[in-house]
Amino acid sequence: MTSGLQFRGDDTDSNFHVWLQQLKRRGSNLLVTGNVPDSISAKAARALFGHGRKRYRILALIDRTIDSPESRFPEHASVADTTTWVIDQRNGERSIPAAASSAASYLDPPRKDNIHQLGEEIQTAIGFYEEHENGLDPAQLRVGIDSLFPLIQRDEGATKRILRTLTATVRGVSGMAHYHLRVRDEEPIVEELTPLFDARIELRRKPGLKPEQRWHVPELEKTTVWIEL
Repeated sequence: MTSGLQFRGDDTDSNFHVWLQQLKRRGSNLLVTGNVPDSISAKAARALFGHGRKRYRILALIDRTIDSPESRFPEHASVADTTTWVIDQRNGERSIPAAASSAASYLDPPRKDNIHQLGEEIQTAIGFYEEHENGLDPAQLRVGIDSLFPLIQRDEGATKRILRTLTATVRGVSGMAHYHLRVRDEEPIVEELTPLFDARIELRRKPGLKPEQRWHVPELEKTTVWIEL
């Protein structure tokens, strides 16, 4: 996901990777933008969820164009894993570890485009994995939401409030979360949401070319060059 990335004007990518390692240690929340097909969002999600086996992954499915939860997970990870928690608001379903049944017993069924239900369940899932592991290592927890757009359309104010809580919780356990927003990076809502996140990953696919990405890092006031996703 980050191999070959470098800030504009830098001779090497060392500055970017030093910052990235710091981000992994302290916890991070990344906004993923770009009006791209579902297959490209899925490819980005697979990279961001990480390929290590010792990961705890929480996936929230909101956007109705998503093909399947499995398309978001890297090789050797699946919906059936005990390390995976899936919230599917599209179909009112969830897939959780059997050991989490008690922790999730008070939760309502997932409700379409409902940020309140989503926030509560993600908090529950994070709490379950943190307790199960007796504390999480940096970057061990991965959270993915695809996409924020239906939630914002329904209740922008509530979505922003709950995102502030979720991003703080993710940082509190040194986790890594990615939040897809499938709109052009130039849209006003992107600028509004950017302060809630540590960085922004912009995706694009030009005709005849492979998908590309670049990172915007407000903390450093820099943007990387475009490279293949």
